Formats: sequence, structure tokens, C-alpha cells
Amino acid sequence: MFSPEENRIGEFEKIIAAAAWKFRNAAEYDDLYQEGMIAVWLSPPDAENQYIIVSVYNRMKDWVRYVKRLRHYQSVSYEEMMNDEVL
Repeated sequence: MFSPEENRIGEFEKIIAAAAWKFRNAAEYDDLYQEGMIAVWLSPPDAENQYIIVSVYNRMKDWVRYVKRLRHYQSVSYEEMMNDEVL
């Protein structure tokens, strides 16, 4: 038997997959799918369906912003900085 949380995640599986597919060009599908599952898992037990759907989309949007932010920052080692005099 599944727990109530697992049953609820199963109910929203198609919505999570569709949302992850929508954002797949901005981040990896698997990561987006996982973020959607987390959003459903963290939503209150008595939450309405619309609230959960909005939570899924917002969590995925936040993940996409995070990934984009990481792409803009590149780490530079101390040796590269001293050799190239990048400051």
C-alpha cells in the first residue's frame, strides 16, 4: 500500500511530466520532474489542486532561474587569475 503522500504524487504525475516537458529546453527534464515531485510532496495535505499545480510550476521556474544563474558564473582558479591578471 502507498502512503497518502505517494497517492497524491501519483495523481499529479501527468501534470508534473507536462510541466517538466514545457521547461525542458531551459534545464534537464529529470531535474525538473524531481522539483515538481518535491513541490507536490511539500504542499499541505488539505491544499486544493490549483494550489498544488501553481506550486509545481513555480518550483520549476525557480529551478530554471537557478540553473541559468549557475551558467553565467564560471569559476576561475587562483593560478589563472594571476597568470591572466584578471581582476
